[in-house]
Amino acid sequence: MSNISIGIRISTNLHKRLEVYIAETHLTKTEVILNALAQYLDVSEEIPLSQRVAALEAQMLELKSLIKNTSSTNISAI
Repeated sequence: MSNISIGIRISTNLHKRLEVYIAETHLTKTEVILNALAQYLDVSEEIPLSQRVAALEAQMLELKSLIKNTSSTNISAI
């Protein structure tokens, strides 16, 4: 099955957030957008395993960052 190319327009703010996310996760824009779209449409089984693993790794990094920030905030409050 061949892939189809599409183009989209997004806000500057959303694009900046996408750029930060891909810098943190080392995923491509295509991988991030495909994963997000597949999750939204509930068809994540169509995403290749390597991309799903990469997406999970990215989510783990994000969770670690959130935990670190939360821990720092809680310690400062004491």
